[in-house]
Amino acid sequence: MLKLCATEAIRNCFTLIYRGYDLEVTRAPSGWLVGVYPRSADLPILRQSHFYASDQDKAVVKVKDRIDRALLY
Repeated sequence: MLKLCATEAIRNCFTLIYRGYDLEVTRAPSGWLVGVYPRSADLPILRQSHFYASDQDKAVVKVKDRIDRALLY
């Protein structure tokens, strides 16, 4: 379901693909930042396109939940 697209170990940054969205996971000073970008024009744009969390996994789970809710409607 999640596909690792690219990895840059030096910058602590990588991109995941989930249900048609690019999830750019980056190390932030206070934790982790995930940017969400639709890969095609027919997907809904989320109101909030950046999500922060202290844990990398929590940040990705938060974004996946938001995408799943957006695609329900």
